[in-house]
Amino acid sequence: MRMTAHRIDEGIYHPKDLEDREISRAAPSPPGRIVSLTPIASELICIFGCIDRIVGRDDHSTFPPALGEKPAVGSGVYRTISAKRVLDLDPDIVVTGRRVPQEEFEKIGSAGIPVVVIGTGCELEALISNAWNLGRMLATEKKTGELVDFLERYANLIRDRIGSLNIESRPLVYNECAFRKYMTKACTAADEGIALAGGANIAHGEDLGRLAVSEEWLIGNNPDIIISQVSSTSPATVEMLLSKRDEILSRPELKGTNAIRNGRVYISHLSIRRGPRMVGYLLYLAKWFHPELFQDIDPAAVEKDMLQKFYGLNLEGAWAYPEV
Repeated sequence: MRMTAHRIDEGIYHPKDLEDREISRAAPSPPGRIVSLTPIASELICIFGCIDRIVGRDDHSTFPPALGEKPAVGSGVYRTISAKRVLDLDPDIVVTGRRVPQEEFEKIGSAGIPVVVIGTGCELEALISNAWNLGRMLATEKKTGELVDFLERYANLIRDRIGSLNIESRPLVYNECAFRKYMTKACTAADEGIALAGGANIAHGEDLGRLAVSEEWLIGNNPDIIISQVSSTSPATVEMLLSKRDEILSRPELKGTNAIRNGRVYISHLSIRRGPRMVGYLLYLAKWFHPELFQDIDPAAVEKDMLQKFYGLNLEGAWAYPEV
């Protein structure tokens, strides 16, 4: 009988009948050969000192830079993951998000390869959950604990300083998608990040997900702050960030909004919004929203500390502008 793969949300796929879930024995523990099909997992595996176990990756797993030397097997975003390319790498286990095409997943499952599925949301709690799940799989709980402590220390610092700000003290924030003009986000991750940093997402309460809005809608909501991003594939330079900021500031239809009148437009590199580096992004948001509460905090220095401590990197680059 042909075996089929079954999907279990944020658990483990395995080509066994659902009533037979003794899947903990299906892969070596810890696995020696990993194909990672989502950037968040790839980044965490590298942080935990296991980059040498990664034998393949998705097209978007490019950070840290050494991942670029690993064979790429397609894109989850564009649904081009190739099961053949995955299987040719002879993995012990495949780690993925939810974007593997079903037909390709079935092929991986039929070959008897267990697939660990992690959440790909940008929420802090989702990141911490992913870290612990992968840390247990890789037997790197000590390093996982160090990372989680680092993330929670700065998240709690923000929470403590924001305290119980009332709604009047929270600036109205418009978050524009990196890839399309007048596309905003009303998803949980966008709401959580803005709220944690002491802002109010003007798209809160709209339909979840990405939301195309009109100029009139934006003007009518009159944001105090506009935030946006450049693509994670863009150079991490001041020039790139400044160009995006200048484009937004120059839109004549927005000149009457508080954000444009006061020059409160801020741009970040998309690579710091997801994965462990989101702690730096949250600090940038907090300082942009409430500079008076975070005068002593240098998000760029925290980002540099994280890169050195967990990635072993000393990278030059501009990840947000203006830094304030």
